[in-house]
Amino acid sequence: MRVFFVFFVLCLSACSNLPMAIKDAPKPDLMLSQVSNAASQYQGQSVRWGGQVITVDNDEAGAIVQIAQFPLNTFGRPNTNADSEGRFIISSKSFIDPYVYKKGTMITVAGQVSGTQNVTVDKANLSLPVVNMSELYRWTPSDYEKEPYWKRYPYYDPFFDRPYYPPGWGPSWRYNNRLYW
Repeated sequence: MRVFFVFFVLCLSACSNLPMAIKDAPKPDLMLSQVSNAASQYQGQSVRWGGQVITVDNDEAGAIVQIAQFPLNTFGRPNTNADSEGRFIISSKSFIDPYVYKKGTMITVAGQVSGTQNVTVDKANLSLPVVNMSELYRWTPSDYEKEPYWKRYPYYDPFFDRPYYPPGWGPSWRYNNRLYW
Protein backbone atom coordinates (compact mmCIF):
# COMPACT_ATOMS: atom_id res chain seq x y z
CA MET A 1 0.00 0.00 0.00
CA ARG A 2 2.83 2.41 0.78
CA VAL A 3 4.48 1.71 -2.55
CA PHE A 4 1.24 2.59 -4.35
CA PHE A 5 0.91 5.83 -2.37
CA VAL A 6 4.51 6.87 -3.09
CA PHE A 7 4.05 6.07 -6.79
CA PHE A 8 0.81 8.08 -6.88
CA VAL A 9 2.43 11.13 -5.25
CA LEU A 10 5.39 10.98 -7.65
CA CYS A 11 3.05 10.82 -10.62
CA LEU A 12 1.11 13.85 -9.41
CA SER A 13 4.26 15.86 -8.79
CA ALA A 14 5.46 15.15 -12.33
CA CYS A 15 2.33 16.82 -13.76
CA SER A 16 3.35 20.28 -12.65
CA ASN A 17 5.35 22.06 -15.35
CA LEU A 18 5.22 25.64 -14.03
CA PRO A 19 8.50 27.28 -13.04
CA MET A 20 8.84 27.74 -9.28
CA ALA A 21 9.07 31.53 -9.65
CA ILE A 22 5.65 31.51 -11.36
CA LYS A 23 4.03 28.90 -9.11
CA ASP A 24 4.94 30.52 -5.79
CA ALA A 25 4.32 34.18 -4.96
CA PRO A 26 7.25 36.09 -3.45
CA LYS A 27 7.09 37.30 0.12
CA PRO A 28 5.82 40.00 0.45
CA ASP A 29 3.41 39.70 -2.47
CA LEU A 30 3.36 43.28 -3.80
CA MET A 31 0.35 44.48 -5.74
CA LEU A 32 0.57 46.66 -8.84
CA SER A 33 -1.37 49.48 -7.16
CA GLN A 34 1.23 49.66 -4.35
CA VAL A 35 4.19 49.78 -6.71
CA SER A 36 2.55 52.19 -9.20
CA ASN A 37 2.25 54.91 -6.57
CA ALA A 38 5.88 54.71 -5.36
CA ALA A 39 8.03 52.51 -7.61
CA SER A 40 11.29 53.96 -6.28
CA GLN A 41 10.52 52.55 -2.80
CA TYR A 42 10.09 49.02 -4.16
CA GLN A 43 13.07 49.06 -6.53
CA GLY A 44 14.87 45.68 -6.51
CA GLN A 45 12.02 43.78 -4.83
CA SER A 46 10.62 40.61 -6.38
CA VAL A 47 7.13 40.56 -7.86
CA ARG A 48 4.92 38.05 -9.66
CA TRP A 49 2.29 39.67 -11.86
CA GLY A 50 0.24 38.61 -14.83
CA GLY A 51 -2.16 39.82 -17.46
CA GLN A 52 -2.69 40.24 -21.19
CA VAL A 53 -0.07 41.41 -23.65
CA ILE A 54 -0.80 44.81 -25.21
CA THR A 55 2.38 45.46 -27.24
CA VAL A 56 5.79 43.87 -27.81
CA ASP A 57 8.70 46.05 -28.98
CA ASN A 58 12.13 44.54 -29.74
CA ASP A 59 15.41 46.33 -30.43
CA GLU A 60 19.13 45.57 -30.13
CA ALA A 61 19.10 45.92 -26.33
CA GLY A 62 16.20 43.49 -25.79
CA ALA A 63 12.43 43.62 -25.54
CA ILE A 64 9.86 45.86 -23.92
CA VAL A 65 6.40 44.30 -23.36
CA GLN A 66 3.43 46.33 -22.17
CA ILE A 67 0.91 44.33 -20.11
CA ALA A 68 -2.64 44.98 -18.92
CA GLN A 69 -2.53 43.56 -15.39
CA PHE A 70 -5.10 41.12 -13.97
CA PRO A 71 -5.03 39.47 -10.53
CA LEU A 72 -3.59 35.95 -10.37
CA ASN A 73 -5.45 32.88 -9.15
CA THR A 74 -3.88 30.26 -6.84
CA PHE A 75 -2.07 28.64 -9.78
CA GLY A 76 -0.56 31.95 -10.95
CA ARG A 77 -2.88 32.31 -13.95
CA PRO A 78 -4.37 35.76 -14.68
CA ASN A 79 -8.09 36.01 -13.96
CA THR A 80 -9.61 38.17 -16.71
CA ASN A 81 -13.02 38.19 -14.99
CA ALA A 82 -11.58 40.32 -12.18
CA ASP A 83 -10.84 44.05 -12.33
CA SER A 84 -7.46 45.22 -13.61
CA GLU A 85 -5.27 47.52 -11.54
CA GLY A 86 -3.66 49.08 -14.61
CA ARG A 87 -0.62 48.45 -16.79
CA PHE A 88 2.99 47.56 -16.28
CA ILE A 89 6.05 47.01 -18.48
CA ILE A 90 8.31 43.97 -18.76
CA SER A 91 11.94 44.57 -19.68
CA SER A 92 13.94 41.67 -21.10
CA LYS A 93 17.47 41.44 -22.47
CA SER A 94 16.45 38.65 -24.83
CA PHE A 95 14.22 38.68 -27.91
CA ILE A 96 10.50 38.12 -27.31
CA ASP A 97 8.68 37.00 -30.44
CA PRO A 98 5.69 39.29 -31.16
CA TYR A 99 3.99 36.48 -33.10
CA VAL A 100 4.07 34.10 -30.13
CA TYR A 101 3.27 36.82 -27.60
CA LYS A 102 0.66 38.63 -29.69
CA LYS A 103 -1.94 41.03 -28.35
CA GLY A 104 -4.28 39.31 -25.88
CA THR A 105 -1.91 36.49 -24.89
CA MET A 106 -2.18 35.63 -21.20
CA ILE A 107 1.16 35.62 -19.37
CA THR A 108 2.62 35.52 -15.87
CA VAL A 109 5.99 37.13 -15.18
CA ALA A 110 8.35 37.01 -12.23
CA GLY A 111 11.14 39.53 -11.76
CA GLN A 112 12.39 42.60 -9.91
CA VAL A 113 10.99 46.12 -9.96
CA SER A 114 13.48 48.44 -11.65
CA GLY A 115 11.68 51.79 -11.68
CA THR A 116 9.18 53.50 -13.96
CA GLN A 117 8.90 54.39 -17.62
CA ASN A 118 6.76 57.10 -19.20
CA VAL A 119 4.40 55.87 -21.91
CA THR A 120 1.81 57.68 -24.03
CA VAL A 121 -1.57 55.94 -24.26
CA ASP A 122 -4.26 57.75 -26.28
CA LYS A 123 -2.68 61.19 -25.76
CA ALA A 124 -2.30 60.58 -22.00
CA ASN A 125 1.14 60.28 -20.41
CA LEU A 126 1.38 57.41 -17.93
CA SER A 127 4.22 56.44 -15.62
CA LEU A 128 4.24 52.62 -15.58
CA PRO A 129 6.30 50.36 -13.30
CA VAL A 130 9.01 48.33 -15.05
CA VAL A 131 9.79 44.71 -14.13
CA ASN A 132 13.13 43.17 -15.12
CA MET A 133 12.01 39.72 -16.18
CA SER A 134 13.56 36.58 -14.70
CA GLU A 135 10.77 34.10 -15.64
CA LEU A 136 7.99 34.37 -18.21
CA TYR A 137 5.18 31.86 -18.66
CA ARG A 138 2.67 31.93 -21.53
CA TRP A 139 -0.72 30.41 -20.80
CA THR A 140 -2.44 28.54 -23.61
CA PRO A 141 -6.20 28.96 -23.89
CA SER A 142 -8.14 25.87 -22.93
CA ASP A 143 -11.09 24.61 -24.92
CA TYR A 144 -13.48 25.78 -22.24
CA GLU A 145 -12.28 29.36 -22.53
CA LYS A 146 -12.67 29.38 -26.30
CA GLU A 147 -16.27 28.22 -26.39
CA PRO A 148 -18.69 26.80 -23.81
CA TYR A 149 -19.54 23.12 -23.88
CA TRP A 150 -23.15 23.59 -24.94
CA LYS A 151 -22.10 25.68 -27.94
CA ARG A 152 -19.55 23.13 -29.11
CA TYR A 153 -22.09 20.29 -28.86
CA PRO A 154 -25.51 21.82 -29.57
CA TYR A 155 -27.27 18.43 -29.53
CA TYR A 156 -25.86 17.37 -26.20
CA ASP A 157 -28.42 15.35 -24.21
CA PRO A 158 -27.51 14.86 -20.53
CA PHE A 159 -30.06 12.05 -20.19
CA PHE A 160 -29.09 10.11 -23.32
CA ASP A 161 -28.35 6.90 -21.42
CA ARG A 162 -31.38 7.00 -19.11
CA PRO A 163 -34.81 5.56 -19.90
CA TYR A 164 -36.69 8.66 -18.76
CA TYR A 165 -36.45 12.37 -18.15
CA PRO A 166 -37.24 13.75 -14.71
CA PRO A 167 -40.71 15.38 -14.55
CA GLY A 168 -40.69 18.74 -16.31
CA TRP A 169 -37.19 18.26 -17.74
CA GLY A 170 -37.31 17.84 -21.43
CA PRO A 171 -39.21 16.29 -24.26
CA SER A 172 -41.93 14.09 -22.81
CA TRP A 173 -42.70 12.76 -26.26
CA ARG A 174 -39.41 10.91 -26.30
CA TYR A 175 -40.39 8.10 -23.95
CA ASN A 176 -43.89 8.79 -22.65
CA ASN A 177 -45.82 9.18 -25.91
CA ARG A 178 -44.91 5.93 -27.58
CA LEU A 179 -47.65 4.11 -29.35
CA TYR A 180 -48.02 0.56 -28.16
CA TRP A 181 -50.10 -1.52 -30.56
